[in-house]
Amino acid sequence: MFRTYTHQYLKSSGRGRFCESIRFPCMGLHSSTALLAGHSKWQNIRHDKAKNDAKKSKEAYSIANRIQSSVRVGGVEGNAQLATLMEKARKLNIAKRIVENAIKRGTGEISPEGTIFDVSYEFMGPGGVACIVEASTDNKNRTIGLVKHALSKFNASLSPCQYLFERKGYAIYQPKSEDETLDDALELAIELSAEDVELYDDPDNEYNGQKLFRVVTSPSELQNVSNQLSQRGYKLVDSATGFFPNDDTTVPFPEGHEKSFSKAVDLLEDIPEVTNYYWNIKDA
Repeated sequence: MFRTYTHQYLKSSGRGRFCESIRFPCMGLHSSTALLAGHSKWQNIRHDKAKNDAKKSKEAYSIANRIQSSVRVGGVEGNAQLATLMEKARKLNIAKRIVENAIKRGTGEISPEGTIFDVSYEFMGPGGVACIVEASTDNKNRTIGLVKHALSKFNASLSPCQYLFERKGYAIYQPKSEDETLDDALELAIELSAEDVELYDDPDNEYNGQKLFRVVTSPSELQNVSNQLSQRGYKLVDSATGFFPNDDTTVPFPEGHEKSFSKAVDLLEDIPEVTNYYWNIKDA
């Protein structure tokens, strides 16, 4: 799977997700079917949730943080990732003031209100299921308490598991025409020195089912790859970093834990400070 992505499994991933990928043996570049989730019971449990005002508020908070980080790393001018994030903010109807203040915090023009900590927590649950939770918080004690309570519903407890994942950057983009194939995307990925390429099916129908590709790269190269795609005339629809589970560390969904998993996910979604979470559950 970004599989959040990502088997990175990203929180933004949706039900009925499918990935067509191509594996190639040369030039250090590879593509894995573990990057995107397909049809599976656990994904249906995870994603059959109605959007609400609380989720929209959380999305706005997350986008603002990503804008601030993007500006801090890549500046304002010529920053393709920033342009993509601003477009997402526009589609989410995020107030212009919030976006402008996020940019100013990134440039240092204004100071952040209070001290915000970016934290991550590692959990192990039934059947070898691993979970990494990321959050931005001004109170680490409060947040860890809420996260532990949520994951306890799935009988998951704090335990090192990051070694089961890799941190990667990814950029999702539109082909210039419907005639572009995965082979074309492969050639482009090689030119960009990317690590992965895949045909990406819009999981939540966020992009109206349009044809999309995703390239995966190291976090340090994400800004450069995003800018190169933009300079070559490709329209970016997302660009971010996340944890991808290693191919040999994904596990099947543990039977009999459907209700407890659903409860844990619901509680994670209700925690405002949580910005993302990732599982190593393989496709059914």
